[in-house]
Amino acid sequence: MLTSDEVERLREAITATIAVPIVGSIEDYSWEAIFHYVKKIPLSDPISGRTKLLHDAVDIRTKTGWSLKTIQLSKLNPGFTFQFVIQRADVVTKASTLGFPGLTVDSPPSTLGEAIIDHWNQKLIQDCNLQGVTNSYEGILCKKKNAIDYVYAEYPLTPLDPAQFAWNWSINRSTGKAGKGLQGTVNGKLTLIWYKNQKQLFKVQTIPEQPIRITIERNRLTPDEYVNAILSTLQQKFNSR
Repeated sequence: MLTSDEVERLREAITATIAVPIVGSIEDYSWEAIFHYVKKIPLSDPISGRTKLLHDAVDIRTKTGWSLKTIQLSKLNPGFTFQFVIQRADVVTKASTLGFPGLTVDSPPSTLGEAIIDHWNQKLIQDCNLQGVTNSYEGILCKKKNAIDYVYAEYPLTPLDPAQFAWNWSINRSTGKAGKGLQGTVNGKLTLIWYKNQKQLFKVQTIPEQPIRITIERNRLTPDEYVNAILSTLQQKFNSR
């Protein structure tokens, strides 16, 4: 989790980012940039290309990596559950390479679920090795629409045990038939959802009892103020060379 100094840096970075008139909300690369600032780790210029590896931020000193996500929620209360995409898992197309020849969407849910977990575990283990990560986490910035209230939650990422999961198709409320989402539960708790149409794998997480909560005062610069401030800073940087 974040230290007290890192929490303050997170507060400062969110406040500064939301003040920028060309930024609508914190997401994607802006969250990655904020997180690098918080952790004081080098941030590469996006023009050099962005990888599709799991960890969006890596601290090579501690061999710690974070898969970074943002999600807008209606509530930020402890115990509130939310879902987010963690991988495109086309396990049917990759069935043979995964060791599940003949796998289809009509295969038993338990078999599909085992292939899904295997697909995810391979990605996690492979990218940890490629990125030199031994401590892997999800770093989730949960936010409300007002852009004032935020929660940062961190969850460890370790390979999943397929033996712990029970798999069943969701039920379509209108027809009473099997739906499009394959649900994986652990001890009756919904943990993973795989949608057969988009081949997207979602994880279900819960806001912890004592999350890192950030509330800021929302102040927006005008476009003129922003451009003038940036140009002034660039000029000072140029003059100091």
